[in-house]
Amino acid sequence: MRKKLVLILAGIVMGTAVQPLGAAEFKHSGCGKAAEMQFPNDHLARKDFKHWCKDQWKIYKETHKDNI
Repeated sequence: MRKKLVLILAGIVMGTAVQPLGAAEFKHSGCGKAAEMQFPNDHLARKDFKHWCKDQWKIYKETHKDNI
């Protein structure tokens, strides 16, 4: 899951399309788990990362509506 999230975020940053995701994978961003893995002991950094990730995920979903 983390690898897919990194690929999605890299695609967003680079402005290129990422492989289409399945319906089950597309519904959830996985930002909470990614933040927990990235910052296991720092609650504030985890919270900031999660909010940043969620914002990026919303942008991705908005620009890739045809994948739903």
